[in-house]
Amino acid sequence: MRIEVEAGVEVERPIADVFDFAVALDSFPRFVRALGPIPAIARVEVLDGRANEPGARRRVTMSDGSEVLEEVLVLDRPRRHAYRWISRPAAPLHLLVRGAEGEWRFAPTERGARVDWTYTFDLTTPLVWPLALATLQIFRLWMQRALDRLPQELGAC
Repeated sequence: MRIEVEAGVEVERPIADVFDFAVALDSFPRFVRALGPIPAIARVEVLDGRANEPGARRRVTMSDGSEVLEEVLVLDRPRRHAYRWISRPAAPLHLLVRGAEGEWRFAPTERGARVDWTYTFDLTTPLVWPLALATLQIFRLWMQRALDRLPQELGAC
């Protein structure tokens, strides 16, 4: 069973600038901060000496010391960035979620760019659906707060 959560924001900057900042490995710690039980992103690094490109594997280290390994699926500048978790999340989320895919979509607007961030989670079992639904709404708020900080952090560059 799968659950999808989505967040979005409009940024008053050119789409290429927004894309480049949003997918840069050193940018994530600047705007993806902790919210309740969900830690901040402390560091993102590409493994095996590869570039941040399709097929690359990344280690995402969270502020609580936990790590998630990801594989980049799509990096289509300036429109789309997609990835999937290749490791299970840390406790207690691992009890609810087996894996996830994330996708960032960028679209031009009259004032700049629209950014939509979607996560699709694979639940460990349909029995956890009610608890997962509530927990992942907190995750959605974590995503939205990160996107709300994106314009400010991009402006500080």
